[in-house]
Amino acid sequence: MATTIRAGAVGAEPLQLRVAEVVPGTFRVDIDTHTIGYVVRAGRVYVTLEGRVYNTSVEIAQSLDLDAAVDALR
Repeated sequence: MATTIRAGAVGAEPLQLRVAEVVPGTFRVDIDTHTIGYVVRAGRVYVTLEGRVYNTSVEIAQSLDLDAAVDALR
């Protein structure tokens, strides 16, 4: 499953964020072909990780829904 979310400043060309579930409960977030981070479902919480490689990514946010977790990577 992949979802495209528009992000960016008002009046600017919106960035195309692509969200794909790579394994159950773990989502990769890409801009074009570049990975910018991951979102991991931990119970009812979505944990946002920033970084190109999963095992070296850094937690930057926790949210109660997937959209908010992805928005933290903007």
